[in-house]
Amino acid sequence: MQALSAAASWSAYAPRTSAPSRTRRNHIFYVRESKGQTTRAALSPSINISIPAPAWKDYRLFHSSEPPHSVTCPKAAISAPADTSADTTSTESLARYVAAHGGKRVIRKVLIANNGMAATKAIISMRRWAYNEIGDENAIEFLVMATPEDLKANAEFIRYADDFVEVPGGSNKNNYANVDLIVDIAEREGIDAVWPGWGHASENPKLPTALKERSIQFIGPTAPVMSVLGDKIAANILAQTAKVPSIPWSGDGLEAILTEEGTIPIDIFNKAMVTTIDECLESANRIGYPVMLKASEGGGGKGIRMSANDDELRVNFEMVKAEVPGSPMFMMQLCTQARHLEVQIVGDEYGNAVALSGRDCSTQRRFQKIFEEGPPSIAEPQVFREMEKAAQRLTRNIGYIGAGTVEYLYNAETHDYFFLELNPRLQVEHPVTEGITGVNLPATQLQVAMGIPLNRIPDIRKFYGLEADADSPIDFMEEDYVLPDRHLIAARITAENPDEGFKPTSGGIERVSFQSTPSVWGYFSVGANGGVHEYADSQFGHIFAVGVTREDARKSLVLALKGMVVRGEIRTAVEYLVQLLETDDFKANTIDTSWLDGIIKAKSIAMKEDPHTIVASAVIYRAFQMVKSEEAAFKEFWQKGQTATQGITRLTQFPMDITYQDVKYSFTVQRRGPDSLVLSLRGEDLIHARIRERSDGVLLGIWGGQTHEIDGLEEPLGLRMVLDGQTWLLPNQFDPSELRTDVTGKLIRFLQDDGCEVVAGKPYAEVEAMKMVMPLIATESGTVSHAKSGGAVIEAGDLLGTLKLKDPNKVKKISPFGGKFRFSSDEGSDAPPSASEALEDAINATNLLLDGYFLPVEETVNILLERLCDPTLPDIDGGRWQRACSVLNGIVDRYLAVECIFAGKKVDAVMREQIRINSGELDTLLKIVLAHARINQRTQMVISLLKQAPTLPQRIMGGPIGWADDHAPISDEFRASIERLSNLRGADYGEVALTASNILLEKRLPSIDKRLLELKSILLGGVGLDRAWGTAEAGDLKSLIESPTLAVDLLPSLFADTDTDVADAALEVYTKRVYRAHNVISTDIVRSEGLDSMNFKFQFNTYPEESPLRFGIMVVTSTLDQARAQMSAILDRLSDHIGNAPKDTPIHVLHIALSDQIEDPALADCCAALLNEYRGRMAELGVKFVNVISYVPPNLPHYYTFTAASGYQEDPLYRGERPTVAHLLELARLENYNLTRLPTVNRDLHVYVGESKQGFGKRGLQKHMLLRRISHSRDAADGGIERVLGKAVEALDLASLDPRTKGTSSGRIYINFLPVQTNSPFDVCVSSLKTKVLEFISRNSTELLAQQVDEIEIRFRIAENPGSAVQVPVRIMATSMSGQWLKVDVYREYLDPQTGKATQFCMLDKDGSEEACFLEPYPMPGTLQQKRSIARAIGTTYIYDFLGLIEKAMVLEWRQYIAASGGGEVPVDMFRAEELVLSSGDENLSKAEASRIAGSNDIGMVAWQCFMKTPEYPDGREIVLVGNDCTFMSGSFGVKEDDFYFAVSQYARQRGLPRVYIASNSGARIGLVEELKPYFKVAWNDASNPSLGFKYLYLSPDDYAAFPAGTVNASEVIDDGETRMKLDDIIGQIHGIGVENLRGSGMIAGEQSAAYADAFTLSYITGRSVGIGAYLCRLGQRNIQMTNGPLILTGYLALNKLLGREVYTSQDQLGGPQVMMPNGVSHMQVGDDQEGVRAILRWLSYVPSTCFTRSSALPSTDPVSRKIEFKPTKTPYDPRHMIAGTEAVDGSWVGGFFDKGSWTETMAEWGKSVVCGRARLGGIPMGVIAVETRLMEQRIPADPANPESRETVLAQAGEGWVPDSSPKKTT
Repeated sequence: MQALSAAASWSAYAPRTSAPSRTRRNHIFYVRESKGQTTRAALSPSINISIPAPAWKDYRLFHSSEPPHSVTCPKAAISAPADTSADTTSTESLARYVAAHGGKRVIRKVLIANNGMAATKAIISMRRWAYNEIGDENAIEFLVMATPEDLKANAEFIRYADDFVEVPGGSNKNNYANVDLIVDIAEREGIDAVWPGWGHASENPKLPTALKERSIQFIGPTAPVMSVLGDKIAANILAQTAKVPSIPWSGDGLEAILTEEGTIPIDIFNKAMVTTIDECLESANRIGYPVMLKASEGGGGKGIRMSANDDELRVNFEMVKAEVPGSPMFMMQLCTQARHLEVQIVGDEYGNAVALSGRDCSTQRRFQKIFEEGPPSIAEPQVFREMEKAAQRLTRNIGYIGAGTVEYLYNAETHDYFFLELNPRLQVEHPVTEGITGVNLPATQLQVAMGIPLNRIPDIRKFYGLEADADSPIDFMEEDYVLPDRHLIAARITAENPDEGFKPTSGGIERVSFQSTPSVWGYFSVGANGGVHEYADSQFGHIFAVGVTREDARKSLVLALKGMVVRGEIRTAVEYLVQLLETDDFKANTIDTSWLDGIIKAKSIAMKEDPHTIVASAVIYRAFQMVKSEEAAFKEFWQKGQTATQGITRLTQFPMDITYQDVKYSFTVQRRGPDSLVLSLRGEDLIHARIRERSDGVLLGIWGGQTHEIDGLEEPLGLRMVLDGQTWLLPNQFDPSELRTDVTGKLIRFLQDDGCEVVAGKPYAEVEAMKMVMPLIATESGTVSHAKSGGAVIEAGDLLGTLKLKDPNKVKKISPFGGKFRFSSDEGSDAPPSASEALEDAINATNLLLDGYFLPVEETVNILLERLCDPTLPDIDGGRWQRACSVLNGIVDRYLAVECIFAGKKVDAVMREQIRINSGELDTLLKIVLAHARINQRTQMVISLLKQAPTLPQRIMGGPIGWADDHAPISDEFRASIERLSNLRGADYGEVALTASNILLEKRLPSIDKRLLELKSILLGGVGLDRAWGTAEAGDLKSLIESPTLAVDLLPSLFADTDTDVADAALEVYTKRVYRAHNVISTDIVRSEGLDSMNFKFQFNTYPEESPLRFGIMVVTSTLDQARAQMSAILDRLSDHIGNAPKDTPIHVLHIALSDQIEDPALADCCAALLNEYRGRMAELGVKFVNVISYVPPNLPHYYTFTAASGYQEDPLYRGERPTVAHLLELARLENYNLTRLPTVNRDLHVYVGESKQGFGKRGLQKHMLLRRISHSRDAADGGIERVLGKAVEALDLASLDPRTKGTSSGRIYINFLPVQTNSPFDVCVSSLKTKVLEFISRNSTELLAQQVDEIEIRFRIAENPGSAVQVPVRIMATSMSGQWLKVDVYREYLDPQTGKATQFCMLDKDGSEEACFLEPYPMPGTLQQKRSIARAIGTTYIYDFLGLIEKAMVLEWRQYIAASGGGEVPVDMFRAEELVLSSGDENLSKAEASRIAGSNDIGMVAWQCFMKTPEYPDGREIVLVGNDCTFMSGSFGVKEDDFYFAVSQYARQRGLPRVYIASNSGARIGLVEELKPYFKVAWNDASNPSLGFKYLYLSPDDYAAFPAGTVNASEVIDDGETRMKLDDIIGQIHGIGVENLRGSGMIAGEQSAAYADAFTLSYITGRSVGIGAYLCRLGQRNIQMTNGPLILTGYLALNKLLGREVYTSQDQLGGPQVMMPNGVSHMQVGDDQEGVRAILRWLSYVPSTCFTRSSALPSTDPVSRKIEFKPTKTPYDPRHMIAGTEAVDGSWVGGFFDKGSWTETMAEWGKSVVCGRARLGGIPMGVIAVETRLMEQRIPADPANPESRETVLAQAGEGWVPDSSPKKTT
């Protein structure tokens, strides 16, 4: 650490990390006098030596375990021993040194009775002396005292010491100022001497007295001298006695002769004191203001206050008394314009006193020194020499021993000086003297304590220019020293806040960085991860700078302070010190002791920085720290097994408010990358900042072309931020009525009593912090209420009291920022990036967007494509297009890498899985979740790229290259990635999957050029057509016309081909294809008079003898302008073609092909305008419609149709359609819907979103997906129906991805098969087609349910007889409109021969005869459809539709059984359901007399008795099916529902029938008395403040009387002079909306339990089941749960409100399968309702028909005689293989114990050490329980409501019972 190396510069050694064990502590050498007295010396026990004693004494030295040896020395007090060994010890060396320099005693072990800076400096200095003089830095052993606070703060002095003793913490009276404690430690630890330092007990005479009594040396003056000189009153009296000039003070004129004890007579001493406030005021007025009130035992700025008037003096009197309790006080006049100069003196026990130059300490703040410098150049040399001699005389006269300081006030103008005080101790600033004299003062103290004379101390001798080791005398009063040419300035580093009047601060210190140089050094009392506690002195460092001149030293100090860094919780004044050093007054040395206080009061020095830069830096710092802490919180959360991700978006965009200088800035912060932020204000992006965090935690913020260093600390009162080396406080917004402390310490007292007035700007309390007493100033006036009492320990931010504001309107208010925010927009003038670099930047930006960061989507995409298409990009291997594909593939893969994890899955399940996968790399999981959180932006970016991909080949490579062109191939990897995109499913992926599917389809098609070339060859008869679903021989135009794969829309491009054969063939094929549903009688090409046309005749082919002959022409021209010029000729040609045929009815057609018409949005309007001019003529000709085709070859054409019915204006229903498509798709029947067409690649397949034109109920307009398809397939009866229907369902699935389909409630399919079915008799053909539709529905019910298909309509033309020309239109309809889902019926159509529209539909029965006939367009959705829509919206199936699902599932069961058994047929009438109703009279349950219309139930529950023919019961069995109608009051349980359920359950139980309950409900019904809501009133406790609550609710007497009796219970009261009806009970008139439902809940719960005991009960949870609904399922025991069907007691939103935070994100976290399956509540889990119905049937297959019979055996194809092929292994294996069999490695089947395919497992997730289920053995149903042989895991998930809970994984050994497997076995 830099700070440590700086401190180490004080010595020639590196400080040790720990003190070595000192075994010699227990080995003591004694120096014994010959008379028997013994003196201890801490010598090494390694050898016995003799030390010569003084001549007048005979000393003997011996080891405690060896005999003594005697030696005498007649001259020296201690003489040096002879070297008797090369391996002499440090103790011997120390003894020799003492002896050689005339010392009296050897001090080997020193107790440092101090801490912090004092202890650190003493140990460093003494160790340096020991190394320099003796050669061993460990010659002196140091023991220190350490409080718990020092240990916690990692204080440096503890590390430098050899050992420490832990002492009590708290105030220094408990430790460092505790004389008894110090003496006890010294005595107990065998201490030779105690070094007191400064402060604490250093000036307490009791300490040297007590030590002397125990023969322990005190390193300092004797007790009497300390008492005199340490007391400022006594010192001033002595100064006056010695005629030293003194300033006016409270003891003016007093003189004294010292007593025998060396003290001032008490009567004279008392005369100089002030003891009361009255004495203070009297003395002050005599002396004259300003005055200084001082505590004589104070120091270091403590116990001294300046007062300018009587009021200030009254306050300061209490503060001085509190800072130095018990100390005498005196007063002196403040000497203005004075300098504070000091003389450093050292005296020895021989009466010598040396003056070691002096110091100028005039830069003071509140009498605490800030800078010290030396020598004091402001004083004339001869005057300062007089001051030195005066100090020497004073100390010699009183026999002063040790280091001390005589302080003077000096007037630079008059050169007068006045005695101030004498400090009998070493002072903090003594290193200044060391720096200019070279004298090591702590070491000098030590040597004086050893009895070495001053003239024998080497440093002193060298200071006087004498030989260091000589012993010549020095006359210190007469001889002059010569100072070197140097000046030194020191700065104190303190934990003080200069912005708050230098208030002390406390807290941890992370790092101190200071770089020492030859001209600058320093030392610190704290290290890394240390701190300054509230009981410590605020100074923790001292920096020294030396130079030849004062200015050189000043500059060095400025640079050193600027480079210094202190990181931590404390505040420092380092920046402020730099400002002071840079002032003109300091530079010119014209300051005085009041200079700094004047600057502070005037606030003339303030750090300067643009406030907006400060605000921006604070936002950046807080944003970075917020993101950092949030990320850590998420990772910690997930580490516990929690799965919630809510709030993750806060990591990329969040608001950030900063208040500074009473202005509030409301920013929005967006993260553009892991190290990039954008700050926005009022919607405008202002600052784009890059952030880097250094290893030391400092942020480097780069914006506006500048780099800023930012560090900070959140404090209770706000953010303390260090910006570029300067500290700023950005306070939190606070309540002005709250009085909070900004310091940590102790509350001494309030200055006003509770309830008294506090005045703004005046003190209201006094607190003690770091041994300083300071006032707290009120910011507002008001009446105070105390929140704490005097003596309380307080921390910064604590509430001390509250104010009732005197004038709230005058309180300073925070105003929102409304100006222009200043910031630098200069980002530098770097050279623009190369094309490759720009592309790389664009790719990086795209990747950041994909990673979840906040970038603008369209801008990012456009920049990427612009860079990709940059022609200056260098070529690469594979070419430019390949590079583009690689980039796009990388983007898609990056998107898929995240979204494939989430697609189609629930977030909770994904998180559980990912937490397991990434348990050791939660950073990876954080990246995944962060990216997925911005799925909308990520998806929009991918969609934008995909939509522009087809245009990229041309943009990148130039020329007419399309997406499908062979010149723009895409790699297999890119194609596979797009296919993966197209397969994504889920609400979030619809549009991207649809876009990917469409561009894949486009890419699969050959290029238009190729297709046109092939089409030409086919038209000329050169080649045939060969496609998977349609072929035509070469030259066979008829087969080509009928081919399902003909590219019809390419034909118009050949209408004007230069090869007339091609053009003629194209016109003929196009016309006959378009009119394929008609009988085209003739075609004729006419090319004359500059006009080319195809003339044709046609009629309807259904009833050709009745259909009129129709005429049409196809005119080919170039543009609309050309057509306008030829319009008359066109109509003339049509007229000639029609001839004398009837024209009174519009049946003829006109086609105009514009073969070179550029696309124009206004083309339709222009065409309409042209046709409007000729509409009269066209009406005369009987023109039904005009179809305009516009295109520019080879592009696909645009179609516009203008009908006679609309006055030859365009019909929007026909836009984009070939002329007969709308007729073939029967779009006119969709007139009740507003249609929105969705894009499809197949132009014969249309998908619309149809919104009903009229609303219904509360849900308003309904939306449906309508699919219309024309099929040219000839194989309808041979697989074509299944294929086309399958494609239709796929198309619906694809279309559902379009966002416009959101909210659609059903899907409807219409398919028109154009080829005539001629292979079978009419009735056989009809029956066969109907069967195929039925089977398709049964096999694909899951997919049909997923697409919400409610109607399938297929239109056929069937020959009346095989080979007959008569075509009968037949329509097969599978519809859910009657109630049963997709009930299949067949209809015959009767058409109008003129219009071709159906006049009626007649239902065909089994033998082909007609039943009822009807005709209407598709009806508007009614009640049934609305209910179905409601059910689907909540994720379930409408209850009545379950009957259809059961029937379809039974068909499949029979098909599978027949396939397995090898024969049989599906029985007729295999399923029948009769609805059960509860009669209103006797409340008996019975079958409905007539089949009710589905959805006509008037309660929220329905039931049926179902008759079923199943493979197990081919003759039939019965079950009772009961379920909630979730569309009736949300399926809630009211009284009627409870009674109905009870009756149904008893009905089934009495008959022994299995009862299946289909659950989807909202629990017990709770209602409101709606009619009362407009009338009730509230009696507030305080009408002006409703937040105080209310007394009661009431009605006016008139309103009360208007309600029927019994609606409410009320009592009459009179309140506020008004008669009121106070509401006691609210009952209402509707039964079943209140607590009466709870009675019913209890009733049905009891019935459910009885039913489980008496009969078979099975519940299927198809949707949310709440409260009593969930309880019924639990009591019924056997449960099948759908993935989206949670079982819950209370909804997650309600729980979140109760918990007060967003804990749960879905109902699934409370009762989804992931909760219920592992806990054994649910037995089976299914994915959808069709799978659920199959699971119900499979479970029923094991159950007897009634509880009174046995289960039926199913004929089995797996013979009971076969051997069990599976053999258990010795190693653990899956017991399911033994039960059910398994597949071998080679694919062969290995049979198990039970019939193949009969095994069904239940409760698979619960109690995994046991396997349970059902199977058959020889067709007989069996229950199965097996023990798992493998080691299994039980996972107990974390509770989302408890952030501290963790997921628990318990291992469960196989072949044993564990707590959850035992109940599973019994279940």
